[in-house]
Amino acid sequence: MTAPTFLIAGAARAGTTSLAEGLRTHPRVFVTQPKEPHYFALHGCPANFQGPGDADTVNRVAVTDRDDYLSLYPKAHDFLALGDGSVSTLYYAERAAPEIVRMNPDMRIVVILREPVDRAYSGFQYLKTRGFEMSTDFLAAVAEEPRRKDENWHHLWHYTSMSRYAGDLRVLQDALGRERVGVWFYDDLEADYQGTLRGIQAFLGLPEDSTQDLDVPRVNVSGTPKLAAVQRGIQAATGNEFVRRTVKSLTTYRFRERIRRGGLRSSTVTAEERAELAPRFADDLAELSPLVDHPLPAWLREPDGASRPGG
Repeated sequence: MTAPTFLIAGAARAGTTSLAEGLRTHPRVFVTQPKEPHYFALHGCPANFQGPGDADTVNRVAVTDRDDYLSLYPKAHDFLALGDGSVSTLYYAERAAPEIVRMNPDMRIVVILREPVDRAYSGFQYLKTRGFEMSTDFLAAVAEEPRRKDENWHHLWHYTSMSRYAGDLRVLQDALGRERVGVWFYDDLEADYQGTLRGIQAFLGLPEDSTQDLDVPRVNVSGTPKLAAVQRGIQAATGNEFVRRTVKSLTTYRFRERIRRGGLRSSTVTAEERAELAPRFADDLAELSPLVDHPLPAWLREPDGASRPGG
């Protein structure tokens, strides 16, 4: 069976889906469907998360059997890079790393990080837009995080915990070697998507290809619904297996994302929310900086980096 050669490991809400869709446009790259089979985080265990919507999302798409996971990859191919984009790989690094090494000790890991408060808020907005998060107050939802974790709600509900990166990044570096774990930032994708994509492709050992479509739209953006009725319709379609399959068969991913994105208005974390949450990440950011060889964004470079907007 074909084994993967790379993983987009996370972080969640940091541009991993946009990156995966960009990589798909390279003719020598294969990215699994689903993009997030969560194999390395959950291998050998059934996905049985208990949060709102978990049964229709992560539990439905997770592939936790080794042979089933490997069957996602083509048997005969001429791809130079094959992989998946499960953000759970970084968050569950302690569990994922040994299995990564067992499957392919030469695996390349791509990590995309985002300013932690912005990442947490984006996760909150995303789940609220999907109709799963019932709280209208970000800080109130954060206060519920310990209970939700105890009740086995899946990782996207772990708003602040998923914004702590240093320990998990160190686990991956120790397992595979620092040179095999490339770190980029959401800021890079926002400032220069094409240049960042090319840099990541070079890290994966891919040649430049003149036929590649580098004009990849932003995907999985979060925000506040412009029209509640339209958003409810999208949520209902997402929860109906027949409708979901039919829509996917008749439309492209880019078209669906364009429709979804058009129904949202931009929303950002407030100054009060940032002031409340930023201090929680100061110790993690201090540990993170020495682990990164890539040029640091302002929020990680400055002493009070977590208190600064992340873009």
